[in-house]
Amino acid sequence: MDHSKSLLLDSIGYLLYHSSFSRSRNPNAVGMSFYRMVSHAIITYMIQLTWPTDQDPVHDSLHSGSHCLFYNPKFARSWLDHQSTLSDLCVWANHRIDQQGISGFLQDHRNRDSIANLVKLNMWVHNIQQQGIVKPMLVWYFGADQYSSATGHSRLRAAERVPGITHVSAFISTSAIYRSEFANLESVTSLDRFAELCGAVEGQQFLFRLANPTDPYGLDWFEYNSQHTASVTPGDDWCLSAVARYLDRHPDTVFTPEWFDQQIDWTQ
Repeated sequence: MDHSKSLLLDSIGYLLYHSSFSRSRNPNAVGMSFYRMVSHAIITYMIQLTWPTDQDPVHDSLHSGSHCLFYNPKFARSWLDHQSTLSDLCVWANHRIDQQGISGFLQDHRNRDSIANLVKLNMWVHNIQQQGIVKPMLVWYFGADQYSSATGHSRLRAAERVPGITHVSAFISTSAIYRSEFANLESVTSLDRFAELCGAVEGQQFLFRLANPTDPYGLDWFEYNSQHTASVTPGDDWCLSAVARYLDRHPDTVFTPEWFDQQIDWTQ
């Protein structure tokens, strides 16, 4: 399978799995339900493209001026609630192992994504320590200082172990009625500029999903295959095998947030 198809399939799986964790400080802006995620990701098509291209989902996401998109290179992490913390993942993993045993834990397909995240988050903690958070996040703004993260949930979890990461780069999608609140930020109106801000190179693969014109934001989700993070984005099958080997060597493991600070050679 080529990388672009793998990116598409992995991303759809990510969207469906994480839908149940979405929440916001604004009760009227609660993250999408599982049903809505399925309808957006499957029934409404995902836009897959190679940049540069004449196709422009960023421009289309503005919905003829109903929405706007801004770029903030210094978006404060504290403005976002974490949808799922490292502690949440640890409590879950420890409980499932106690309940199922290591063998059952590894074989239960319902555990697949979270088990893979044990490896990925451990890698990302150390990668972020070395090069910071490379990819811009996407956040939605609902007015009255209410933000919700649309992408970057795992990056925020990894950054819990990197206290120096207090700000991230972020695209902010919102209704045009809030345009004046972001007058100090760059307005992003084209895919070319969006790609430049992502540090894209020619031939970069992007995935986009647009919101509906009546939604309070215009861009629903995006992803791309950054060369800067390629070495720390293993596939789920590889991660499951790595965890199986690790737990075989360390069967008494109790997962804690501090566990992610370890430099683990997952190839062994």
